[in-house]
Amino acid sequence: MKISHELPLSLFSYSDEFNDYEYCLPHLLDKHADYRQFFLDSSERGRFIIMDNGLFEGVTHTTKDLLEKIDLIEPNIFIVPDEWNDRDVTAKNAKHWTQYKLPFKTKLMVVLQGKTVNEIHTLYQQCVDLGYTHFAINHSSIVYQTLCESDIEIANQSVGRVMLIEYLRSQNVIKDHHYIHLLGASTPQEFTYYRDNLPTLVNSVDTSNPIICGALGQRYAEVGMLTKPSNKIEEFMEVDLEDRIEDIKYNVQRFKNFCNK
Repeated sequence: MKISHELPLSLFSYSDEFNDYEYCLPHLLDKHADYRQFFLDSSERGRFIIMDNGLFEGVTHTTKDLLEKIDLIEPNIFIVPDEWNDRDVTAKNAKHWTQYKLPFKTKLMVVLQGKTVNEIHTLYQQCVDLGYTHFAINHSSIVYQTLCESDIEIANQSVGRVMLIEYLRSQNVIKDHHYIHLLGASTPQEFTYYRDNLPTLVNSVDTSNPIICGALGQRYAEVGMLTKPSNKIEEFMEVDLEDRIEDIKYNVQRFKNFCNK
C-alpha cells in the first residue's frame, strides 16, 4: 500500500522520507508558488502523483481549470469531480470526463459515492462499463453509519469502510486489475485490517491525519486514535512546524506500521 501525507510548505523537504508518492490539491497550485513549483519538480523527476478535484476542501473548479492543471502537472491519476453521497451526479461526471484528451500517462479515477450500499455497487459497475479501472473509497460516507451503528462516528466510518470493501469483494465487483485508493483516514488503526487481511487489495491511501495530529502535539497511541482533529492541512500550509517534527515523524512511522508492517 503506497502512502502519501499532504504536507505544509515547511515540510516539503521531508516528502521523500514520509511519502511513497505525491497527492496534489489543485487549488493550492494557484495559491502558493512554492506548492506549484514542488509539483512541477515532482512531475519532472517522475514522481507518482495523484491529483484531487477539490471536493473535500470545499473548492469548486471549472472543467477548464482542472484540464489546465492536469496538462501542467501530468499526474498519473486524476480523481474526476464527484458529489458527496450522490451516485447519479458522480456517475454523470465520470461519463463526462471520458471525452477529454488527457496526458498519455494520466488515468481517471472515480470516487464511489452513494446513499446505500446498492447505489455504490451500481456506480462501480456503471463506471466499469465506461472503462474505469481506478476507484477511490472515501472515509466518511453516510453509508458507513448504517453499516456500523456504534455511538462513535469515526469508529463507524473506519469499520463501515472495511465492511463496504468486503461486500464489494463478496460480490466479485473488485477485480484483480482494479486500482483501489482510500481517501483519507478516520482512524489510523483501520489500516491494520487491510495489512493483515487484504494485503494486496488496496494500492494507495492519502491522509494528512498523522501530520495534523503531530502539528497539534498529539502522538498516536499504540492502538491508534479514537478522536480526529477537525483541522485541514491548508490551515498549516504556511506554518513552520519544525518544532513539532518529532511528533510528526512519530505519527508517520506509526501510520506506516498500521499499513504495512
